[in-house]
Amino acid sequence: MNSLQLRGIANWFSGYVNSFSAKDGTLSPPLQLKEEHSKRVADNARQLAGDLGWSPEKGNAAEALGWLHDVGRFSQFSEFGTFSDANSINHGVRGWEVVRKSGILCAFAREEQEALLDGIRYHNVKTIPDSLAEQSMRFTQLVRDADKLDIYRIVLDSVELDGFQELPSMLPQIDLKRPANPKLIYDIVVCRCCSIEDVHSLADFLLMQLAWIYDLNYPETFRLIAERNIIGKLERQLPDDRKIHEIVHEIRRFANRKAALPEHVESSCLSNA
Repeated sequence: MNSLQLRGIANWFSGYVNSFSAKDGTLSPPLQLKEEHSKRVADNARQLAGDLGWSPEKGNAAEALGWLHDVGRFSQFSEFGTFSDANSINHGVRGWEVVRKSGILCAFAREEQEALLDGIRYHNVKTIPDSLAEQSMRFTQLVRDADKLDIYRIVLDSVELDGFQELPSMLPQIDLKRPANPKLIYDIVVCRCCSIEDVHSLADFLLMQLAWIYDLNYPETFRLIAERNIIGKLERQLPDDRKIHEIVHEIRRFANRKAALPEHVESSCLSNA
């Protein structure tokens, strides 16, 4: 993908998003947030592709996938008034349908089309299908990492602003002040995963975010996690509990190994090294 083609995709995205504007030309705040999120994921994808040594053309395609990965969110919210896939539609599949029907990828080679479409379709699944072609797998893994990096930023900003007071409106089963769910803690320790169904408190939600570390793919992503001190910032918002500290310690060790860093590294000192 060349720079002109990337610009065309970014322009298409902007026009598509604007089609959901009100009569006065403004987007609703939830859709504004999704538009801004898409831009940051595009930036993250571009950075990761560069750090991985991908060619400029592959870097352009990675950025394009960042722009397009959440395109299904706009019609989802317009039709259902929610971003909850469980209460509406799978936004990854919806985005895949929107982009495929739009024809904006028709000028690209089939392998590149499939990589972008698969990245959109599978960016939000629990497990990426093993059957994906090699290029599709690489792009899907990259956009999932880029997406999580921005979600961490959104979550931490919300917690630091007001304790994430809007979280119960997103996940109605949550009581912010409840203690951490022992079942969720057990699952993270035993299988390095957890279910959204077991998230009943802010502590649970933050632990789920930490468990996402196990689902990241590229060493460069783990280095950004360390540079941005994501684990440390999440830990500071969690209860002072021995089991929780043990989970955080193990996740930090795992992340540092994946980034090829000393296991004791805990802060954003890397960027100043």
